[in-house]
Amino acid sequence: WTQNFLSGIILFLTVGIYLALVGLGAGGGSPSAAHYNVITYTTLYAVFTVSGFFGGSIMNTLGPKWTMTLGVLGYPIFVGGLWFYDSHNSPGFALAGGIILGISAGFLWTVSGFIQFAYAEEKDKGSYIAWQLFLLGVGCTVGALIVFGITKDVTTISGVPESVYIAFIVIMTSAALCSAFGIVSPEDVVRPDGSSLAEFVATDFRSEFAGCANLLKDWRIVLLIIPMFATEMSSSLIPTISAYSFNLRTRSLNSVIFWGVQIPSTLAFGWVLDNDKFKRRMRGIMALSISCLIVILSWALAIAVQVKHDLIRGKPSPEWDWSDNEFVEFFFVIIFTGIAYAIDQMMVMWVISAFSNEPRLLARYGGFFKGMLSAGLCVAFGMEAGGVSYLYVC
Repeated sequence: WTQNFLSGIILFLTVGIYLALVGLGAGGGSPSAAHYNVITYTTLYAVFTVSGFFGGSIMNTLGPKWTMTLGVLGYPIFVGGLWFYDSHNSPGFALAGGIILGISAGFLWTVSGFIQFAYAEEKDKGSYIAWQLFLLGVGCTVGALIVFGITKDVTTISGVPESVYIAFIVIMTSAALCSAFGIVSPEDVVRPDGSSLAEFVATDFRSEFAGCANLLKDWRIVLLIIPMFATEMSSSLIPTISAYSFNLRTRSLNSVIFWGVQIPSTLAFGWVLDNDKFKRRMRGIMALSISCLIVILSWALAIAVQVKHDLIRGKPSPEWDWSDNEFVEFFFVIIFTGIAYAIDQMMVMWVISAFSNEPRLLARYGGFFKGMLSAGLCVAFGMEAGGVSYLYVC
């Protein structure tokens, strides 16, 4: 449990803060920076797709500690690139940072997935997933609150100040220490019931490459490719619409709401997944029904708001504020999209975690899941970069 909690803290300090910046839209910069930022994100997630697919192989070769530590380092570099671009209007560093983060994020998320899949007992897999995403949600919310506290009086559509970038870089860098000194080897992990993991032996990369290729021969994994692909695509569209439609302080508030609602959502959905009053099959049906309902509702609301207010690329921003009536409508879009963002990926993770208890195979599952998720984000940000209509992206 301790290793899972520490993994969640590392997600808090890195991915949570990163997503808080993404949640502002335009990488935290002014709306005019949106085009280059979505190109950066597209590049990032294209690289992440590859590194995620092979992340399990890297982890099975290097071990969790050093794979995760390497995974952390890309986050402060990426934020530094966004800062440089916002200050100097030069996209080179930001694009390079996107490539570096694309590589490192695959490592970080593979180890995170491995820990929540392999370290939990069968009865606790839902809660292990929930705790990691709960702490990730807390990190996102804290990051969003930092931005909101600094920008709450800014009623223009400008970008965030330099102090936000500096604070985020310092927070992210501290995660490397947590990983290097806190993550232990799998053979040293003992579950609460006193049992140890199945034997974990590092293997050579060639064997791991073949193991990753074999994942595509598993019909269960193939069936889950589309759900994996679509899990986080809303994290491209909704912040972009927010950046287009609202002034900076309202964008900041939207980000707080989007991430904040995920904190109770992850814990509640984890309770559904691990509720021993029902058999596993019934829990799965209940959770899938809830997930589908929320996802459909969130996209329906997003489409309705766009159609009602004619939100189209190229038109001048309406520059809405939280004091405007339109904010209330967008509030419900954010609430349901935030819940869907959290529980949809929990649903997929829970299903994958039931496929095996063999540590090396679970590491490959974790990396493959994040690779496919990143492929979806790559397509989503690619559509943004290509200027596809907000409505068609839905």
